[in-house]
Amino acid sequence: MPSTKRWEIVQTAILNDIKKARLTAGQKLPNDNQLAERFGVNRHTVRHAIKAMETKGVLRVVHGRGTFVVNEATRYLLSPKTRLTENLLAQGLVARRDVLDSAIFEAGEKFAGLFDIDVSAQVLRVDTLSYHNDIPRTIAHNYFPMSRTPDLLDAFSGTNSITDALKRVGINDYRRCWTRVDGRLPTQAEADLLQMSRAQPVFETQSLDAVDETPIKYGENILCCERITLEIDFSAVGRDKLAETVRY
Repeated sequence: MPSTKRWEIVQTAILNDIKKARLTAGQKLPNDNQLAERFGVNRHTVRHAIKAMETKGVLRVVHGRGTFVVNEATRYLLSPKTRLTENLLAQGLVARRDVLDSAIFEAGEKFAGLFDIDVSAQVLRVDTLSYHNDIPRTIAHNYFPMSRTPDLLDAFSGTNSITDALKRVGINDYRRCWTRVDGRLPTQAEADLLQMSRAQPVFETQSLDAVDETPIKYGENILCCERITLEIDFSAVGRDKLAETVRY
């Protein structure tokens, strides 16, 4: 029987640490030198083991930051009633959303077309970063026609939910009109915010929400693929309405 290779011994020990919860999801591993000293091997052997576990999707290597245990993917339901915060709370996850930036600008042709407003009408942009159990998972660029969402920026104060902020300005319910999902690599700024490698892909979603067919929110979200499982709910729409609800 062939003898077990040294890198396989290192791999087995680290996998056992994860299984026994001595290493938990999102936790950073000791550096290569520390692991080499622990197992009595050289750094090349450690890197071989880490590379093998990265290929299996157990670990993720973020250059300049270290090696981390991969987090279990968060289920993100896409439906006519899609709500990110409610999605997370339903899974027992702690949701937090930080406002990164905001701006007010003229709609121009793009947003005039999306919202059916004049090109000179004002649009509010609110950029946020969402954390699930303190792990960054979603960058969101949210756009609102100001004539339909007055005082919305002030309404964000003290709330962790876009839905709650909209309720504060009189919008108690809205529905998803359509969602488009693309895949790409992140920019450096996006990778830094999401604390991920630029070599790992992200989902980019574009979506439009409306109240009684009147658009009130357009969103562009960047989601780390390894941390998100997209799930599409067709139960609330008929086959003839499918193209109106989800676009690829």
